Amino acid sequence: MTTLAESLISSSSRPLTVRRRPDLVSSRHRYQGASYWVIKEPVGLQYYRFHDEEFFILNMLDGHVSLQQIKDGFEQRFAPQKITFGDLQQFIGMLHRSGLVISNSPGQGKALRTRGRTKKNKEMMGKVANVFALRFRGFDPERILNAMLPWIGWIFTVPALFGFIGLFTAASMLLATQYDTVYARLPTFQQFFAADRWLILAATMGIVKVLHEFGHGLSCKKFGGECHEIGFMLLVFTPCLYCNVSDSWMLPNKWKRVWIGAGGIYVEMILASLAAFVWFFTKSGTTINDLCLNMMFLNVVSTVLVNGNPLLRFDGYYILMDLLEIPNLRQKSTEVLKRWFQSTCLGLELQDDPFLPTRGRLWFAMFTIASVIYRWVVVFSICWFVIKVLEPYGLEVIGRVVALIGFSGLVAQPVIQTWKFCRTPGRLSKVKRFNVAVSLAIAASVVAAVVYIPFPHHVDCAFEIRPTESGRVYAGTNGQIISTVQPGDQVIADETVIAELRNRDLEMQMRDLEIEEKMARSQLEKLKQRIFTDPALAAELETQGEIIESIEHRKALLQEEADRLKIKAPISGTVIPPPNRPAPKDDRGQLDTWHGSPLDKRNRGALLSSEDLLCEIGNADDFEAILAVDEGDVQLVSAGQLVDLKLDSRRMQTFSGEIVDKSVQPLSNISSSMTSQTGGDLQTEIDPTTGQVKARNVTYQARVPLKDIAGEMPLKPGFRGSAKIHVAPKSLWQRLWRVITKTFNFDL
Repeated sequence: MTTLAESLISSSSRPLTVRRRPDLVSSRHRYQGASYWVIKEPVGLQYYRFHDEEFFILNMLDGHVSLQQIKDGFEQRFAPQKITFGDLQQFIGMLHRSGLVISNSPGQGKALRTRGRTKKNKEMMGKVANVFALRFRGFDPERILNAMLPWIGWIFTVPALFGFIGLFTAASMLLATQYDTVYARLPTFQQFFAADRWLILAATMGIVKVLHEFGHGLSCKKFGGECHEIGFMLLVFTPCLYCNVSDSWMLPNKWKRVWIGAGGIYVEMILASLAAFVWFFTKSGTTINDLCLNMMFLNVVSTVLVNGNPLLRFDGYYILMDLLEIPNLRQKSTEVLKRWFQSTCLGLELQDDPFLPTRGRLWFAMFTIASVIYRWVVVFSICWFVIKVLEPYGLEVIGRVVALIGFSGLVAQPVIQTWKFCRTPGRLSKVKRFNVAVSLAIAASVVAAVVYIPFPHHVDCAFEIRPTESGRVYAGTNGQIISTVQPGDQVIADETVIAELRNRDLEMQMRDLEIEEKMARSQLEKLKQRIFTDPALAAELETQGEIIESIEHRKALLQEEADRLKIKAPISGTVIPPPNRPAPKDDRGQLDTWHGSPLDKRNRGALLSSEDLLCEIGNADDFEAILAVDEGDVQLVSAGQLVDLKLDSRRMQTFSGEIVDKSVQPLSNISSSMTSQTGGDLQTEIDPTTGQVKARNVTYQARVPLKDIAGEMPLKPGFRGSAKIHVAPKSLWQRLWRVITKTFNFDL
């Protein structure tokens, strides 16, 4: 009877029907002082790193060698190392699954088909798990890159690098030294992401990302690599390209690999620097100015938050991986943390993995934790951003659906891995109860702290500066501005003329009535002279008198309108100008309208409508902040709470006050300066029935006196900003739940 050992020995002497693929490309590298071989699989563009021992075994596979021959050759070549048949079989199986060897055995087609289907399923699951960065295969750009390289390749040289660093420094210094001017020209959030700018934003992002990917491809070609894939990508639902420069792994020089990884960021910083100069020296509102502003914003934000951040698997991650000379950094870091959890929290006894780092494992674990947290933060930020952009147009439900899909992708992978772990036969029986009990106790303590321990909490809202006691003066009629009083510290009495308007239509109507009255009176005099000779004209004389009375009545009405052209102060006090109105971007073909303040001398002759706010009469040294509190937060707000206020015009300064009262009834009239349509923080919409602006959510008013602040900071009525109300402390869970319900509440 043949024993198991004899059976194994006999099978180990049989020739293996697998051989190394002849089209594999190899290159010898050094990582952290050790030698490795990098293997390129040219069809699937997959790359593998092997030790000398593994590379030796791969090269021995010629379709005729046996396991025994490989074992003998290995132990002779790398003495005194030993290798078992089981290790050889496991390694050769890995080579076969990776597509690095070809088997002559029958039935390979079915196995390859199954493997391909599994790979496609994994790719599909990856797309579902990352809906904000969907990739689709494209074309081979080698011919395009080869044609562009002689013309643009100079960008990726050391002299050009220092030159563009100087350009970036100059642009940064320009914006920093002209901060006040730059800040005054920047649009608000709602203005920047308004619907009429979506197209130019998407176009700018598409252009930037295309140039970004060509930066990777051209730098790869410049340093001797190949680029065989540029594909289509939906990055945060914006179409752009992606470039596969995995061939940089074949370059032995790590600094060339780093430059290739940073090639896209390098191009974006060049574009941002040039855009900064063009934006600063061009007129606001022009297409080129908007395009350059978009380019600066997108380049800087994408570099800092996404591309340049090593916590996400984008450029920064691969740059860090090359600098540390640790391939597959994310996988190894995740495996280190997973093995620590299994051994410490579950008590599993695990064998050492020779491919994992032996030093600095704490840093690897922290890297994984930071990466997971940052992915959640990025997804939450993207979802919040999408919802806020769509909110003014009533489309926030779309953003909430996107958020649901995005967070589902984050949760799906760990849930599936946990399910597979629990389904592995015999795995749960090896778990030690003591370790699990201690781990659960610690986890319960952390959860209890999150749920029950209160921390300082605040509520954010919009506010507007108003005089404490004031009277608003509206034009009340249409007309051209002839003269106005100038605002200042001088107190004026009530009934003082503040402004005088001119209405040419009214003047023409008055002249027509005067002519008509003159003719009617002339006719009346003639009738009076003729009535002595013709008594039958008495009735006609009476009618003519009634006509004159009608004309006089109409003149009186017109005179009342004319009197309203002299706008008088309703109360005594100081004249306070209204909020400045921005100048129109394009007023060609339109009548002159005022901008700035209607009290400005430059607005003489400009048209003023009856609804325009001319000024306010009140105490210029006594102001209050009117807070617009959302109905979801109003129950947390009460009198006596401290408030931190920050004006939009002075974002670097914060001043404080105290709430004295809040309204019981919702606000019916919303100040135009706080509305999202004018760039304010209060989300508003146009009421389709009345055409008036109203708050999207029910809003309540709270008052904060600023009498002690007015002397420290120049305040004017209509100044707006954001407020932070310090309410009662809440636990982390209560705060998180409020954020989730307010942000992702489905109004279906």
